[in-house]
Amino acid sequence: MQKIAVKRSIWINAPRERVWQAVTDPEQIAQWFSPGASFSQNGNRISVRIGEMEMEVAIIELFDPPRQITTRNLPERTITTTYMLEEENGGTRFTVIESGYEALPEDTRQQRADQDNKGWEMALENLQAYLDGRSLPHPAGF
Repeated sequence: MQKIAVKRSIWINAPRERVWQAVTDPEQIAQWFSPGASFSQNGNRISVRIGEMEMEVAIIELFDPPRQITTRNLPERTITTTYMLEEENGGTRFTVIESGYEALPEDTRQQRADQDNKGWEMALENLQAYLDGRSLPHPAGF
């Protein structure tokens, strides 16, 4: 079976440690990833609260500051998301790779990959704007 992955990358004019904070600190994640939601971490589990509803959304499988964090979605544990940060040209190359779509039902896997690809494009634009101190291009999140 062919592996299906989503990969998005962006160069950010900020030190790697600053980008790391923005992508690992729950309060900062809420600022750019999903404004209006709140994130929390309990051990290696990440939860999101939207209104009165709170749910665990991921489990951290690898934590290597400030270089890489890998999570797996909950409750299915089918999709793995890897966030990589590399110093580049005085800033940071931030790359997101989601894989595991081949474990999804055949009739939905490509649609989910396409949806996530567009979502990460919007999220990375928001992250860059957040770190630049600009208004978010997608203020509702993705």
